[in-house]
Amino acid sequence: MSSPARMPWAFVSSLSLTVLISYGTIFYAFALFVDPMGRELGWGKSELTAAYSLALGTSALFAVPVGRLIDLGYGRTVMTGGSVLAAVLLALWSQVESYPAFVLIWAGLGLSMSSVFYEPGFAVLARRLGFLARRGITFMTLVAGFASTVFIPLTHLLIEHLGWRNALLVLAAFNLAICAVVHAIAIPPALKASQHASGQPRPLTPSARHVLLKASFWCFVASSVLQGLIAAGLPIHLIPLLTENGYSLEMAVIAFSIIGPAQVAGRMTMAMGERAFGMKGIGVVTLGLGVLAFGLLPLLSPGSWLVAAFAALFGASNGMMTIVRALLPPEMFGRESYGTVQGMIAMPVRLTTAAAPFLFGALWAWWGSYAAVMVLCLGMSFCSLGFFLVVLLLQKRRENPENSLALDG
Repeated sequence: MSSPARMPWAFVSSLSLTVLISYGTIFYAFALFVDPMGRELGWGKSELTAAYSLALGTSALFAVPVGRLIDLGYGRTVMTGGSVLAAVLLALWSQVESYPAFVLIWAGLGLSMSSVFYEPGFAVLARRLGFLARRGITFMTLVAGFASTVFIPLTHLLIEHLGWRNALLVLAAFNLAICAVVHAIAIPPALKASQHASGQPRPLTPSARHVLLKASFWCFVASSVLQGLIAAGLPIHLIPLLTENGYSLEMAVIAFSIIGPAQVAGRMTMAMGERAFGMKGIGVVTLGLGVLAFGLLPLLSPGSWLVAAFAALFGASNGMMTIVRALLPPEMFGRESYGTVQGMIAMPVRLTTAAAPFLFGALWAWWGSYAAVMVLCLGMSFCSLGFFLVVLLLQKRRENPENSLALDG
């Protein structure tokens, strides 16, 4: 009788560290370079953030091909190459003088994002760990959830002491000396498609192409897109939204600072409660927290400390949704072609989230206040939860066809 497979914690921890560094150096650090670059090069914030949005769009276009490559066994090549590319492009960014070159650099960084962020990391874990991947993915999100906590103050110190150009060289070194090396050494060669980490045959499951024919899949995508729009668009506008509604700048900043820790706290609570509620139940709770947050926000009086409760609910919902998007699709749509399916979900989510900050700003300008933005967020959170409930209903009917026939009769 064979012993149960053990979790390779050294592998999971090292890969989680690289995802933390990738998010910290590519995704979060950008905001700290806007002001020093604008002062030196004379570029406006809209020009700089346009290049960043382009990168998010580019990453969406590469999400499915990257996932497919990982499914075919090229995870080591994909993630190592993504980290090397990030290092090279960050180094080129440190020398940039022309805006077209800056735009091209960020278009390339979009490809790097699609190769080293959560989705490829999840796909590599799923291929390496098999049925142990749930614990590994949850652990990765807990570790990488501290990316902004670590790299925002670190990048600030680097810019203060070294200047923004040399700070970028240090961030490039993180990607080359740590991420690329860990990916090249830690990610194992491809397993045969018919086996997973425990050596047992993989269960026969639908291919990615068949998943596209499922109405439940597209409802899940719609739910994810709506939640992603809120998660990407609101943080950029949260402080001016709160100050417009009578909160002091200090209280608005405190509320904003609660979101990050709440994301990690939500993931930790989710890890402890998954056995009791199941991943489908956790998904309902996750999206329900979003509805509760935006239902609470318009009811708050200016200056009320309950704005901290809104920030905590919003942050917890965002943090938990990352795990729901990673763990629920294989449970509902099959474990085969995990990376490709994750890419198919990530592509529309990233395309829409790239435009979310601009769309929220345009809505504010058109309405003349953030009231319309709050109503939109509440409506989208309700719709996201509604689509998710439809997913569960469709899955239940598929799993119990005889009950559905009886009801139809």
